[in-house]
Amino acid sequence: MSDVASLLPEDPRRIGPYEVRGRLGQGGQGVVYLGAGASGDPVAIKLLQASLRGDDPARARFVRELSVARRVARFCTAQVLDADIDGDRPYIVSEYVEGLSLAEVVAAKGPLPGAQLERLAIGTATALAAIHQAGIVHRDFKPANVLLGQDGPRVIDFGVAKALDPGSTGSSAVVGTPSYMAPEQVGAESVGPRADVWAWAATVVYAATGRPPFGNDTIPAVMGRILNAEPALGDTPEPLRELVRLALSKDPEARPAAADLLMRLIGHGGEPTEIMAEGRTLAATRPDGTRLLAPGAPGAPGAPGAHTAPAEPPVAPPTVPRAPSGASRWLPMAISAVAVLVAIGAVFWALTKDSGTERESPGAAGTSQRSAAAGTSSSKPAGPRLLVSPVGDIRADANRQATVTLTAEGGTVDWRASVNGVSLSRSNGLLQAGQSQQIKLTLSDAIHGTAVFEAEGSPQQKVIMRPA
Repeated sequence: MSDVASLLPEDPRRIGPYEVRGRLGQGGQGVVYLGAGASGDPVAIKLLQASLRGDDPARARFVRELSVARRVARFCTAQVLDADIDGDRPYIVSEYVEGLSLAEVVAAKGPLPGAQLERLAIGTATALAAIHQAGIVHRDFKPANVLLGQDGPRVIDFGVAKALDPGSTGSSAVVGTPSYMAPEQVGAESVGPRADVWAWAATVVYAATGRPPFGNDTIPAVMGRILNAEPALGDTPEPLRELVRLALSKDPEARPAAADLLMRLIGHGGEPTEIMAEGRTLAATRPDGTRLLAPGAPGAPGAPGAHTAPAEPPVAPPTVPRAPSGASRWLPMAISAVAVLVAIGAVFWALTKDSGTERESPGAAGTSQRSAAAGTSSSKPAGPRLLVSPVGDIRADANRQATVTLTAEGGTVDWRASVNGVSLSRSNGLLQAGQSQQIKLTLSDAIHGTAVFEAEGSPQQKVIMRPA
């Protein structure tokens, strides 16, 4: 934990029942501390700064951040463990994610190589699909808000995230980081989930090349390129390159949704929960460096070592139209200097007003983000559990066989399976945290067969296998 700074004389030594051990960063809303509870396990504690505790709007934004974070699936971010928002010193306690941000890693070591880049793209697309499924628009997706944890990337910092009300298309408030803002954010248009997809693509380009696709120099220059220029994709490799290009379409309606991104990356369709479970599995770091982009994904080679998709024939992902080469239907490509200056002024206003956005202090880049949390409000982290993908109905191939993937999450899992009408390549085993194993199913002469996978602390997960 070399990035943990020493406490200052004015810093508290305890916050509620938690011991305070160091500083992780400071932003516009308050300070993020490294702490520990009764168990001694490290946690991140975000404390609302003293000057804002009597400010009702600031406290309301703090409450909103907690509410939004609790709606997001815990696997894709830092889990909320505890909170006290009614006391004299409001705070939010979240899981401490051991790892650097994508921004810190690229700045120190340069662009990510092929397999790491693919895992990042899959993991962050999975997280974004889960965030959107919860009805949330992040609005500040960027490399500093992606932590590279040991079990895959985590998307953090929901300080400016917004819940979409039923029937809402988004918000027109100008918030975000200029180099990763979509055209509709720059132009103060209605901002919805497709703005996050744009930011995802810009983040992938940064990971692949070390630079955002529209630069990071002056704000006027960056905004002008976002509105008028084609993205600079540099050495972004295929098949990611074409998908990123689609996601950077000027017209939000021409961009794929996050779930569509994930289907294209893993090479097949399916139920959202199944797709996200598989994306989570593929994003997990593997020590052998296996190439994880699935055969069947656009442009992906069928090279040895590539991830094997489930036996059900790949479903062609929805066709997403390419953005028009000329002027988009909603924003003219020729924009006046006056309009650019108006947008710049709006962004400066949004970035300098206290809107709940975490603004890092000098030297704290990446570290202040480790407090952002999601998941449930449980006071203890969830125990080990088994994930099976796919579940439900699957089709056998011509040899009456199919494959499912088992993954251990949160700790070591001792699993077992019972079958009827099928045989398994293995019917029990032990998986370490983050480890995956493929199990081959062979259908007997029955019309269909079933396999039920079980592990302590996990619900039964049933696979129904039918002939091709």
